[in-house]
Amino acid sequence: MDLPEKLHAEQFTLSNGMGVVVCPRPHLHRISMMLNINAGCRDETKNGTAHMLEHLIFRGTDAYPSLRALSEAFETRGADFNAFTAREVTSFEIVTPPESLDEVLELLGDALLRPKLTGISAERDIIREEILADYDNDGKLINEEDLLIEAFYGPAGQPIAGNPEDLDKITKDDVLDFYDQNYRAQRMTLVVVGPISNTKHLHHAISHAFADIKPQVSARAMRPMTPEYFHAIQPNAARGSLPKPKLLYRLNEGATQSEITLGFLCSSVKTREFYVLSMLSRVLDDGMASRLSRRLIEELAIVYDAEACLSVTAESTLLQIRASCRHRRVPKLISSVYELLAQIAKDGIDDEEFDRIKRRVIWEHRALLDGGASLCSWISSMLMQDMTTEPASFCADLLEVRQDEIQQIAHKLLDERPHIVSIVGELGQKTLDAVKSLVEK
Repeated sequence: MDLPEKLHAEQFTLSNGMGVVVCPRPHLHRISMMLNINAGCRDETKNGTAHMLEHLIFRGTDAYPSLRALSEAFETRGADFNAFTAREVTSFEIVTPPESLDEVLELLGDALLRPKLTGISAERDIIREEILADYDNDGKLINEEDLLIEAFYGPAGQPIAGNPEDLDKITKDDVLDFYDQNYRAQRMTLVVVGPISNTKHLHHAISHAFADIKPQVSARAMRPMTPEYFHAIQPNAARGSLPKPKLLYRLNEGATQSEITLGFLCSSVKTREFYVLSMLSRVLDDGMASRLSRRLIEELAIVYDAEACLSVTAESTLLQIRASCRHRRVPKLISSVYELLAQIAKDGIDDEEFDRIKRRVIWEHRALLDGGASLCSWISSMLMQDMTTEPASFCADLLEVRQDEIQQIAHKLLDERPHIVSIVGELGQKTLDAVKSLVEK
């Protein structure tokens, strides 16, 4: 089965240090762009500052002095303008018709170079509405994934959008300081994917739009991760030094279901373990025929949906297995996940299942080449992790993983990798005791 075709993307650096990746895809009819700033909530001193700044960028520039004016400027040219903040990156996304590309690049450059950064009081209220579902009436966090990530990563793992208490503490000076420290050329990479016929002209247009972005003035100072967990995933970590499995339970009175996330902390994307873990994730969850859905949905009928996914930081990869169910069924769900991993650790996976997964890996990475926005997002995420931006190369690396390696990583998750179970719900004491017993064992 053939790997995806080569992209042959062009990479160059502007005179101020800003990186650019251009990927011509002549069969597409719109151009997708993503401007990635290598700074997120991990780089802030007050929780929520990075996300607040991302919101304020949309509130206008000197030339387009309001949210409406800036939005109309993009939309009149057929472009959609959006953004998101993550733990280590802030990204601005644009999809535009090819004929509007030069003007849209100028608009994006204006938004980043000359933001008014006004309306912080209004944005506090908007962000509060955005995060309201993650907190109870007492202001306690009830998002089980955020609880788990904060337990692993400490201050660097605080909720990306901030929390209700800290929102009121973010001042305009905080925002300006974060902008000045982080919205610098060497921290930025622009990815452009679509029907680009003249890369020389595009190079000139990008240079004109972004040449005035200032170069970096200081080294990046990220919040440190929690040492208790991170020493345990080093290759030479002693078995006795592993933190014990941990249960996080947050009462959410009146909830009709419990939300459960099991998290297993593993090595960074710079190690082979990442690729092995990626394939294990597919064994667990690569469609309704995969093991997680077969066990929890088809055989036990205790959940409507379940997923396994990976999230990465500069230092680690976190495997998360997530589902929700009735409160009394939580012990059965958790024990079933442990049993699935134990079964893989004991028996491995057979040739037929492994061949199906490998074919789906190839098909998935071929499909990346059919879309502009999805390919642009994929290239951007790989750049942020300093990994290959060729789907064919990444696909080939995944396919090198052996069945015995998947079996070994399943064993390590249960016996050699730190893990936390996070639950938000309303468990009776008997149910909670059963969950504690499962996690302790």
